[in-house]
Amino acid sequence: MTTLTCFFVLLSLYVTAYARIHPLMHQTQTNPKTEPVSADVIEKACAQSAAKDLCVSSLKTASTGGVNDLKQAAWVAIQAASGEATATSELIKAARKREENKEVVEDGIEEETLADCNMSYISLVETLAKAAKSLSAGPGTDALGDIKAAVTTAETCDKSIAGGRKSPMVEEVAKKNEIVRKLCSNALSVYNVYAAGP
Repeated sequence: MTTLTCFFVLLSLYVTAYARIHPLMHQTQTNPKTEPVSADVIEKACAQSAAKDLCVSSLKTASTGGVNDLKQAAWVAIQAASGEATATSELIKAARKREENKEVVEDGIEEETLADCNMSYISLVETLAKAAKSLSAGPGTDALGDIKAAVTTAETCDKSIAGGRKSPMVEEVAKKNEIVRKLCSNALSVYNVYAAGP
């Protein structure tokens, strides 16, 4: 296991543990009187999302105790994008590792496409982690810039895929990247609703 792989495994474990104990996940304890019901918050949070169904389902699936306010919805949306980005990054690394172990590289363009996306995903995972950390400071922080950068980075991988050959592995990465791009876009939409205030 390489140092980079260890880093990403530890990062994903940290993010998972952080999600369980972070105060954003336990807002009901600090302000129970002013919080709307979870379904209403999720509907409001996803109202501006281009992929509204994915937004709603990811917020419902990713939150263990319900989403009680817009800040928590933004955090859960970022975590959903981060989790999918981490899984996609691992898929790309595994595909590249298989190619490296072959004696003859069968498709240099495929390898170049995967290498480009690999670099994008290293940045994407780090950027989403920064966005989650920045969100704890509230709106007007670096979180907005980080989420926008994550959307752009996912689009960069899209461009690399569009310029390369469509092997089965690249097609699989393309499908995963599309989901990540939509989740990042959802995170941006949810963050914008949160930042706009009640």
